[in-house]
Amino acid sequence: MKTFKKYVDKTLLIITGILFLVMVAVMTWQVISRYLLNDPSTLTEEFLRYSLVWLSILAAAYVVGQKNHIAITFLSERLKDQKKLVLDIGIQVIFLLFAAIIMVYGGTKAVSLTMAQLSPSLGLPMGLVYLSLPVGGILIIFYSIVNLIELFIEKEDALYNENKEEPTKVGGVL
Repeated sequence: MKTFKKYVDKTLLIITGILFLVMVAVMTWQVISRYLLNDPSTLTEEFLRYSLVWLSILAAAYVVGQKNHIAITFLSERLKDQKKLVLDIGIQVIFLLFAAIIMVYGGTKAVSLTMAQLSPSLGLPMGLVYLSLPVGGILIIFYSIVNLIELFIEKEDALYNENKEEPTKVGGVL
């Protein structure tokens, strides 16, 4: 499971990194064409808007996988032991439910409703933009399940280490 998670992490980092670099290049072209050439590109603004949606959703999924969401760390660092575990499990369950209901289910409906609509400048089906919701939702569900499994394994390890009895010495011999 950890190997697959690392593969998904690397893939997400590569995709978001490339998308970010492409966005920087397109934005640079937009500035050059608008201010230096006095002929603004009509495609770049729309491309950047839709790319930002995809980048944001994919990056949010990655952050869930790394358990680095600002609200999570803010609260969980202040709690200890059982309360921290309950909070961490609750957060992962909320992520899982939100991703399943809103992002995957709702996003799939949005994709099917908007696939016939075309974007004004690029002429792309708008469903491709909304496709970021179910894709990101599936990634968040995956990461939440992995995080829950890791939490339960950590809990079992902690319980095992607590209940592990130290060998007693009898007459100076183990």
